[in-house]
Amino acid sequence: MTEHLVDLRAILRGLHDHEVAHVLFGSTAMLFYGFVRNTEDVDIVVAADEFNLRRVHDWLVSIDARLALRPQRRFGPSERWEMFKGANVTVITSHGQIDVVQQIEGMPAFDRLVSESEVFEREGMEVKVMRRQTLVELKRRRNSPQDLADIDAIEQLDRLDE
Repeated sequence: MTEHLVDLRAILRGLHDHEVAHVLFGSTAMLFYGFVRNTEDVDIVVAADEFNLRRVHDWLVSIDARLALRPQRRFGPSERWEMFKGANVTVITSHGQIDVVQQIEGMPAFDRLVSESEVFEREGMEVKVMRRQTLVELKRRRNSPQDLADIDAIEQLDRLDE
């Protein structure tokens, strides 16, 4: 299977057009902080209420999302039902891979993520990005070599901002 490049503009436009309540995190968030590195996916946290999850479903169906672990299978009603029960999902689309997260260990509640998020404006869209310190805390918890490198990069950027 070939790697898809991430089309962040198209992903953000789709989220905006479908009115999906979300916050960016992961390496995509780091782009907004000013650190550029290759990424294979876009990580988003979504509000876990039924109406928002229906909008997530409609958006993913509109971009012909397919399950990352079973690319022959389109995202559909059974995956929406799993999301209603709290599941996270990773999909592959023509815009790239997208990780849709409702909750991960150590992550604050969605309302807190939104209230603490850094907000950017891009092409008439408001883009909410996970607060740097929250992202660092989540990356410390995972503790992978890439996460540790990302933490170092974020801390370097913070020192430059001082």
